[in-house]
Amino acid sequence: MLFKHANSATSHWIHETCMDRLDRILSSRVPNMDRPICRRTFFKLGVVAAAAFAAGPGRAQGAPVRIVVPFAPGGGNDIFARLLAPGISQALKSPAIVDNRAGASGNIGASYVAHAAPDGKTVLYASSSIVINPAVMGNIPFDVRRDLVPVSLAVSQPLTMVVRRDLGISSLSELLARMRSQKINLAYGNASLGSISNLTPEILFRRANVSALSVPYKGAGQLMTALLGGEVQAAFMIYPVAKPYLEKGDLVALATTGQGRLKQLPRIPTLVEEGFADLVADQWHGVFMPAGTPEALAVEFQMALSSALEEAAVRRRMDDEGAAVIGSAPKAFAEYLDKELARWRQIARETGIRISA
Repeated sequence: MLFKHANSATSHWIHETCMDRLDRILSSRVPNMDRPICRRTFFKLGVVAAAAFAAGPGRAQGAPVRIVVPFAPGGGNDIFARLLAPGISQALKSPAIVDNRAGASGNIGASYVAHAAPDGKTVLYASSSIVINPAVMGNIPFDVRRDLVPVSLAVSQPLTMVVRRDLGISSLSELLARMRSQKINLAYGNASLGSISNLTPEILFRRANVSALSVPYKGAGQLMTALLGGEVQAAFMIYPVAKPYLEKGDLVALATTGQGRLKQLPRIPTLVEEGFADLVADQWHGVFMPAGTPEALAVEFQMALSSALEEAAVRRRMDDEGAAVIGSAPKAFAEYLDKELARWRQIARETGIRISA
């Protein structure tokens, strides 16, 4: 039977959450529609029934949920996790506590969650490093597909390729042409060896048949200091980090790495538009739970996350940060995760980049 394993507390929570979200949709998107008729229509379509499906016992009501961020406080993952925590807490009717467990490019925090009890009380708020690390490192103490359950792809941010203004370059094609003619010996900085800000320019320059010197730093702060100081001439970074220096004119944006153009930089083309058809590199944030977590708890948390992502203040902040709100279902995230793991393995093979865990 479809609801054989659904406990009453979980089913009630999901039902109430569905009704609350449905009311929001009706009031904000179709205000003139008759609400009782629309609700019956949604029930006939099976929307609420599908969302209420749960396999396994529910989380104890009121039990705190620990959101593990595998990076230090103040970074992008930490900021977004803390932004979302109040909405998640409200939806779950339980405290949502952000717990920073930094180290080893995110592996320490991820490993902690991978080996935690599958009781719905421990969640990982990870970045795309979780699919890059297995491609460039050995001896990682967990397997992302074996030891973790994908819950939701929360948000996604493309990178922006920037160069110093005094380089005198206004487009990527111009930069590549001058590199090929050896009029520029380019040094680019990255936030750490083996990171997305290292692999993305490396694969770009290899596919463009040009060479550049890679200079690793310890984080985005050091990288920006080096770029502004002239130690390197180019870098890939998320938009909010580059924004003040683009506005002041210290840096020039040449390209972005998303599937489509960044709304905040509408005149700047993507790498895809520049002729690199499959070069899309998003710095995404995703939620995971320990393997063995009942489906009921994954669905419950995904819906709480989606509720938090729908809040107007959250969406405004995400928009300011150049982040696209996604909030995907577990199955969709699992499919995306498999593609990302395969893609970064291929990029790591092409670039030959390997680092120690």
